[in-house]
Amino acid sequence: MPSRILVVDDHDYIRHLLVRLLTSQGHQTSVATGGREALDLLSQQSFDLVLLDLIMPDMNGIEVLEQLRQQNIIYHTPVIVVSGVHDLDMVAQCIELGADDYLFKPFNDVLLRARVNASLERKMLRDYERAYLERRLRIIDHETSDEPATVTTPPATIDMALLTALDALERSQRERRRVEAELRRLNATLEERVAERSAAAEQSAAALRQQMLTQQSILDSIGDAIVVIDGDGRLLHVNPAARDLFGDRIVDLTPQATARASVLLLADDTSCPPDTLPLAVALRGEALDGAEFLLASPDSAKRWLSVTARPLRDPDGAISGAVAVFRDVTMTRQAAEALRASEERYALAAQAADDGLWDWDLTTGKIYFSQRWKASIGFQDHEIGNDPSEWFDRVHPDDCEGLEVRLVAYLHRLISGFEYEYRMRHHDGAYRWMSCRGIAVWNAGGQAVRIVGSQTDINARKLVEQRLLHEALHDSLTGLANRSCFMDRLEHVIARTRRGASSPFAVLFLDLDRFKLINDSLGHVVGDQLLIAIARRLERCLRPGDTLARLGGDEFAVLLEDLSEPQAALTVAERILRLLEEPFHLAGHEVFSSASIGIALNDSTRYHSPADVLRDADTAMYHAKMEGRSRYAVFHSAMHDRARHRLQIETDLRRGVERNEFFVVYQPIVELNTQQTVGFEALLRWRHPHRGIIGPTEFIDVAEETGLIVPIGQMVLREACRQLSEWRQRHPARTITMHINLSPRQIADPHLVDDTIALLNAYHLDADSLRLEITETAIIEHGDVASRVLMHLRSLGAQICIDDFGAGYSSLSYLHRFPIGTIKIDRSFISQIHHSHENAEIVRAIIALAHSLGMTVIAEGAETEEQLARLRSMSCPYGQGWLFARALEPAAATALLDAE
Repeated sequence: MPSRILVVDDHDYIRHLLVRLLTSQGHQTSVATGGREALDLLSQQSFDLVLLDLIMPDMNGIEVLEQLRQQNIIYHTPVIVVSGVHDLDMVAQCIELGADDYLFKPFNDVLLRARVNASLERKMLRDYERAYLERRLRIIDHETSDEPATVTTPPATIDMALLTALDALERSQRERRRVEAELRRLNATLEERVAERSAAAEQSAAALRQQMLTQQSILDSIGDAIVVIDGDGRLLHVNPAARDLFGDRIVDLTPQATARASVLLLADDTSCPPDTLPLAVALRGEALDGAEFLLASPDSAKRWLSVTARPLRDPDGAISGAVAVFRDVTMTRQAAEALRASEERYALAAQAADDGLWDWDLTTGKIYFSQRWKASIGFQDHEIGNDPSEWFDRVHPDDCEGLEVRLVAYLHRLISGFEYEYRMRHHDGAYRWMSCRGIAVWNAGGQAVRIVGSQTDINARKLVEQRLLHEALHDSLTGLANRSCFMDRLEHVIARTRRGASSPFAVLFLDLDRFKLINDSLGHVVGDQLLIAIARRLERCLRPGDTLARLGGDEFAVLLEDLSEPQAALTVAERILRLLEEPFHLAGHEVFSSASIGIALNDSTRYHSPADVLRDADTAMYHAKMEGRSRYAVFHSAMHDRARHRLQIETDLRRGVERNEFFVVYQPIVELNTQQTVGFEALLRWRHPHRGIIGPTEFIDVAEETGLIVPIGQMVLREACRQLSEWRQRHPARTITMHINLSPRQIADPHLVDDTIALLNAYHLDADSLRLEITETAIIEHGDVASRVLMHLRSLGAQICIDDFGAGYSSLSYLHRFPIGTIKIDRSFISQIHHSHENAEIVRAIIALAHSLGMTVIAEGAETEEQLARLRSMSCPYGQGWLFARALEPAAATALLDAE
């Protein structure tokens, strides 16, 4: 027969658990949720065993034991106390009140089974012993009864019956003693077995308690909040993290929550309904993984919780409770949001930077290429895989090795960074320049496991750089190499020659003759076209390996390498001169041009600097130009002497200006019919401290080049005005004019007009007493500027003279373009007036031209009476020359005026 056991416990989870365990062992169970209900059941029914909880709301276990003892139920119905109270005094009190055993919560099912079986066996033995004794006592009581017999028995029969009864009683007593001994033996065996089982149960209980303590310590040490409820939704366990997180609001997490506002909020800040709370969902048998809720906070600070909830099931699969784990993911969520924002910024930055990204997993050998990386070389996203060959097979063969070397060196930490520029084959077959940079990740062993980077299309920048480099090394007008490129090439040739690895070379320095005249007369557009056409002709004269450069303006240079003999350079120069003799047809004009060429050879001179070579070629070019232009000259060391002499003159000129070594002399200009002095030409002289008096022919060109002519010319203008003022005061009745030469640099001086006005005012002179002489060179070099300046001076009243007329270009256009009032015939015509009919006719024509234009004529260089007579016959009004007087110092000129 199955044992009937009453389970008394107010906790549904414990009660159901005990019932399940006892039922699984074949026992019949009844349940009571409190002490009073248990007493009622015990008074109505008999039970083989009672499992009694101590802590109950209506009547605790001690009170129940006292009632059972008073009702004597405790003596025939064993009670096992099952409680979480571990106090030994409480255990002793329960035993004194008649409890058969005491079992601690939480209990082990093995220990529980052993204790229950032991109690039931003890009860069975006690019931058996009690029944046996009662049966024996009834027999004895019946044998010794005084009730009168209804049938008269003979004494002998009585004696026999008595003897039989005594024998039976003796046998019964012996049997009783034997049974009692057997019972004692069985009871000892049972007690020993119970003791063994109890010891084992105690060990199991101790291990279970230790396991539960360990589990509780683990739960308490977990940083996540953990809440466990029973099947009725009541709290079973709450770890410290949960208490810290929720405080006194833990109960609001259970399905029994009564708070109006839930402790958990949904993502839209609304309260979470009770039936959707994680523990309520788990009690319905549903699992919840990583659901996120907001924790309601009085300070309005948002805290995000990630919740995982699971139902708890008994061995039969029935839901006996639920557990939920709450993790504060606020920081993780903020980090994720920050990471997402960072990724968005990175994506936007990468998109704005127009860079293609790549990510190479070195452990698998696969590369991720972004869509922009593929698009930068003209491919769709699906057209390129993730193999490194997709990258390296498209790199230009000349750049592939350099890329691989840089990459390997970086991955082996031989260089601090990876960055390289290379050409990559586009989908259209053309190569485009790319800039690649990357950064690697190394493992603990120092081995690179991953490298990520970007690739930027720099083709436009490279084209600009190439164009800028070309422009930096080439002339923008002609496309030829410029000075920088030419000097760099020449430096390499010199270095190679010094190592003996090259044949002799030569440099040709070309300067175009009369280019300024062409530029000013036909315009700069035609001038530029002429330079381009000359560049193309020069290219036809050279070999493919020769270097042709435009140094600037109308200057060109040619580098001839690997000459078989020096004469080869001269042959090239002659070929250039012949080719330039052919006319150029530019914008409807037929233009002729020539060049002066200087040649520097490296056959005997060992050059160390490209500047030295170009200097010598330039020096030779100037000598060629001085010898008559349209020719070439080969540099020799004597030219250095002349160059040094020129440098010395420049140095002395500067000192002479500082020391006021320059002075003015005056050559008379006379009326040829009366031979009366009508004016003077102010001429410059230099009183050199070592060389004595020096005429302007030795230094005027240097002064013009260096710009010293401007202060020197200003001094001449000032001294001439001062001297003229003195003579006008000395001879107020005479009309005396002063001729003053203006150099091209002076005409370009923006202060010339103001300085002239200041001197006229300072010395109280009329402007018409000044005759300002200019040369055709000044007009050619400063056409527009000269025209404005001369017009301004003429408007003041000063007369403008054109000096050395006929010796230069003698363009008749100058006579009507500029305010010319006087023509001075060049002395070269006057000196040959008796020996050359042609010269005489030229002089006659100039005089006639001047008369027809209303201009005054002065013949320069009259030295003989024959020349004077011839000039008079041609109606030339004025003359100047040694026939009348040499250039006189101021005192001598004053004496001349006084004598007249």
